[in-house]
Amino acid sequence: MEDGHGNVGDAGPLKRVLIIAYYWPPAGGPGVQRWLKFSKYLPEFGWAPTVLVPDGAAYPVLDPSLEQDIPDGLKVVRVPIWEPYEAAMALFQGKQGAERLGSISNTGSSKPSLGRTLMLWCRGNLLLPDPRILWRRKARRTALALWAEAAQSDAPFDALVTTGPPHSIHLIGLDLKRKVGMPWLADFRDLWREMDYLRDFHPTARTSRRHAHMERAVFHAADSVTYPSPGVGLSLASGGSPGSRSKLALIYNGWDPSDVPQTDLDAPPPLDDQAFHVGHFGSLFPTRDAPGLWTAIQEWNQQADRKPIHLHVVGKINPNVRTSIQSVLSDQEWTDHGYVSHSEAIAHMRSMDGLLLIQNDNDTGQRAIPGKAFEYLATGRPMAIVAPVPSDLDELAREWGLSPTGHHDVKGAMAMLEGLFQQSGDRREHIDRFSRRHLTASIARCLDGISSPPDPS
Repeated sequence: MEDGHGNVGDAGPLKRVLIIAYYWPPAGGPGVQRWLKFSKYLPEFGWAPTVLVPDGAAYPVLDPSLEQDIPDGLKVVRVPIWEPYEAAMALFQGKQGAERLGSISNTGSSKPSLGRTLMLWCRGNLLLPDPRILWRRKARRTALALWAEAAQSDAPFDALVTTGPPHSIHLIGLDLKRKVGMPWLADFRDLWREMDYLRDFHPTARTSRRHAHMERAVFHAADSVTYPSPGVGLSLASGGSPGSRSKLALIYNGWDPSDVPQTDLDAPPPLDDQAFHVGHFGSLFPTRDAPGLWTAIQEWNQQADRKPIHLHVVGKINPNVRTSIQSVLSDQEWTDHGYVSHSEAIAHMRSMDGLLLIQNDNDTGQRAIPGKAFEYLATGRPMAIVAPVPSDLDELAREWGLSPTGHHDVKGAMAMLEGLFQQSGDRREHIDRFSRRHLTASIARCLDGISSPPDPS
């Protein structure tokens, strides 16, 4: 149990880290889990976190069940945020707002209205790097006050962490670095200047240059830069000098033992002699449409000598993707479960015969690895992956003994489905490597490296 001075039992004093994040419970989705889980395990590796997050944020999805992961005694400082852009966009999006706010491609509308297009242009060219920039001043002021208060006490902060997107959070870190000079770790959960959805906001050439300038400023000022997939690291490194690239550290997303216990890893799913149940978990954006797979499932189910496959989709489905599925599969061949909490999703995963992961079919998708992949791995269930080939996900999946296929490849999808029935082999070595506790040890080493003075020897 932590006391007021950052001590845990007899382990001695912990170093203190101030973490600034936008996504935090009750927010749902994968963005919140990375630092929620790191915060949970950091004390085991010598660090006591304090988290600064917005109060009243317009989160696109909510998952109150994630609040159960907030450690007892963790200090969470909530700073009011004003988000007029989200309120204005709601007038154009209606009740079925986009999964990623403002993205035309996620609305299902082929021709957005003039008013909506104007709003998107303003968002993309006036609110840089993103609408949460309006929180920058309040968050900076509160963070400086927390830092000063800690410095005057007997428990000063030893490091600062910012995590984005939204990447305006990194600009708060840049302000604090310039003002106070504290050791700073900037965690890029995704691309910045090369992110695919920036194109939806009709950026001018000047806007694109400003994104690149801000990204470089953050990269050069931060003492350590972490990222979850090789492609994100390559994007960041391309804007830095060879010497500055030594600050980069690849730290994957992962799975949490408290979410996916390993005690019953080999337990089979509930027996169903009527069908082989395959589940996809997470949003299906237009870039995740997989017509080759839908056709392969249909053709598979038309063969009388094979156990039929039933597709379960757990998460939000873009209207265009829904139409794509319905044009091929009958209502008896698939089930739409809608969005569910993270804990419910894990329970659904464990009830499946096989798990399906579909990655974005674009440049961004080539350089990202969905966090869901690691939870799939931890369940021990057979896995099927649809992804750009080659890509970061493709390369990692092949290390796990899997063979991903493309979004339009019917023949490849048929072979992948065949593999679901035949997968075998022990992936425990890979499973252990991606546990949240193991990954937090890597984050702690990065923090130790920037907070400790150089060894004079």
